[in-house]
Amino acid sequence: MNFNLVQPLRFFFGGGIYHHVANLTVVIMALAILYLVGLKIWPVSFLLWVSLIVFASIAIWRAGDFFQPAADYVQEKHKLPESIKAAVIDAIASSFPEFCVAVIAVILLGRAEVGISSIVGSALYNVLIIPAAAGLVAKGPMKIGKEVVWRDSLMYFGVVILLLVALLAFPNAWGLGVAALFILAYVGYIFWLNIDYRKHKRNLAHEDTDVSVSEDTDVSVSEDADASDEGEESELEIRDESHAWKWILGMMLVMGLASHILVEASIQLGDLLGIDAVIMGFIVIAAGTSVPDTVLSVLSAKRGNYDAAISNVFGSNIFDICICLSVPILLALVLTGAVTPVNLPQIELVYMLVGATALAIYLFWSDNYTLTKTKSTIMFGIYLLIILVAMAL
Repeated sequence: MNFNLVQPLRFFFGGGIYHHVANLTVVIMALAILYLVGLKIWPVSFLLWVSLIVFASIAIWRAGDFFQPAADYVQEKHKLPESIKAAVIDAIASSFPEFCVAVIAVILLGRAEVGISSIVGSALYNVLIIPAAAGLVAKGPMKIGKEVVWRDSLMYFGVVILLLVALLAFPNAWGLGVAALFILAYVGYIFWLNIDYRKHKRNLAHEDTDVSVSEDTDVSVSEDADASDEGEESELEIRDESHAWKWILGMMLVMGLASHILVEASIQLGDLLGIDAVIMGFIVIAAGTSVPDTVLSVLSAKRGNYDAAISNVFGSNIFDICICLSVPILLALVLTGAVTPVNLPQIELVYMLVGATALAIYLFWSDNYTLTKTKSTIMFGIYLLIILVAMAL
């Protein structure tokens, strides 16, 4: 049996962008050959690193797209509330690139500050750009559930304050104590979600419903045509729960590999441009790893599921800070027996995150928990202003 590599790649990237990705791959290969034979002039190096960043970001985005129908199946199978699915299942998978970045920064590079800055930058991107994008693509003003705003936003703000306290109290090194604090915070969040889930199940028990998800029923989920301006839809058929989890794990692997490419290319580009790796992590790596969150929330907003669009943002950020920072520290402790050195001179980045988070929560709370297009535009502007300030640090 002949194996055709083009067919799975076309299915993964989608007919609309497959040819663009194929052309980009050819460009990357040509530039890589020139670079490897010693032609490391500025234009070749610049185009190579930028092309790799774009390719990695596309791969992360598409992996997030295929994760969505698998997560939908699991949610329907277990009758999870949409907000809890978004805050846990979607958040874990869409945050996997950030987790990989943190592991690479701590274990391979020995520069925890790069991982911290990328997670801070990702959190800033998530709390400003993603809700703004969702608000702009929504058919009208986004009415957000009061429960989502109170539960997820307050928990997230508390986690951001915990991050700031950890950096101020332990500015030189993080060990078991800091990692345990972050993990305990996430366990508390899951406990809070579990209380909501039990309440949701009690409400379901009072409703007369005969809708169920059969083990042998195929669930076909097509990507929204709007997800690609150009094109053909890629249809993913989920046969059963084990099949769904295979797709979830497979896409997490793809996101991990793409994240490695993203980190290496971003650091090389920063060296070429004379930009500190911490700032590259805060801006470029953060934006690249946040692509799945953006896609998930925008698609939810287009479907009118505003609670999921916002809950995914906060749940993902909570996972980023609590798990994506603590687990690499624990891994380093096990592998080396030493604490993780932390050197983040740009502490102003975290201060800006605290301020932006407080402002975003206020915008969510105001006007009776409604996110308007005017508010979305303001959030875009604030993000651009923060990026300009970060570049000047």
